[in-house]
Amino acid sequence: MVRKKPDTFRKTFNACGVYVFVMTPMKTTRNRQGKHEIDLEGVEKNIRYFSGVKGEKTMVLCGGSGEFYALSPAEVKAVAKAAVAGAEGRCKIVSGIGGPTKTAVKMAEAAQDVGCDAVLVMPHDPVVKRGEKAIWDHHRAIARAIDIGFLPFRAPHQPLSIDLVKRFARIKNVVAIKEESGAVDWVRTGCRATANTVPFITGGGENMVPYYYLAGAVGFTTGMANLSLSMSIKLHNAAIQGRWQEAMRFRDYFEPLTEMRRQLGTPMLKAGLEMMGLAGGPVRDTRVLYAPSAGGNVLNAASRRRLRRFLKAKGVL
Repeated sequence: MVRKKPDTFRKTFNACGVYVFVMTPMKTTRNRQGKHEIDLEGVEKNIRYFSGVKGEKTMVLCGGSGEFYALSPAEVKAVAKAAVAGAEGRCKIVSGIGGPTKTAVKMAEAAQDVGCDAVLVMPHDPVVKRGEKAIWDHHRAIARAIDIGFLPFRAPHQPLSIDLVKRFARIKNVVAIKEESGAVDWVRTGCRATANTVPFITGGGENMVPYYYLAGAVGFTTGMANLSLSMSIKLHNAAIQGRWQEAMRFRDYFEPLTEMRRQLGTPMLKAGLEMMGLAGGPVRDTRVLYAPSAGGNVLNAASRRRLRRFLKAKGVL
């Protein structure tokens, strides 16, 4: 097999665009463990819809919004397989992986086997607590096990140093660095320190896009794009082309959407998907933000009416 250089591998992957942290649709029925069953047909249906939206976008399955920490490795593989089937090659598919190193490696191999383009390495606290050497060894083991791309994840509880990022930049299948600690200036430092050899994908949703892109980011992750993908892509286009006033207008469009999600919690996104004719269902993961006053892991009738009115006013429905 011909080994690609890092720049060639990254150019082929093309990390630029909107990274939709896709919700994992669930059924109301429960499995033997008492957990809501995954709606795999719903996964495929949703991805088929998202992949048909024009523009640069990547679907990230089983990330934070996708309830990664409430899914088994077998369920993650099944979700990824359904997503690949739904996309039919129209967009890139990235699957979250994680856990201890041996588990993460097996999950990465499974994602490759079902046709994913890359994996997102979710932070694993026991590894993080052992320091950056352990984080490096963890990622290096994943890199050696697969021939697809992967994204290290910088988070508040896993603050990757610039020195570690420079080491990641030398791994050919590190296709981007995922930054979600809210450190805009760190992104600029990372771009300079690596001479822009590795792309930076940032969190914070649409509200932070103009600032991160000005610092050098080329893509952003978003849960809101489950409902607003076409508008999220327009925001990306404006920011990546340096049309800052236009980018700020799109950013301002998203601010009340972000506030609504803060009030109603993540079940807002699943309810919104259902209103769009897509698959949603209840939230399984107790770590995911939801508001008891809005109905808990499924929006109550009053919250759903409020959400429907709001989404119609924003042009989503």
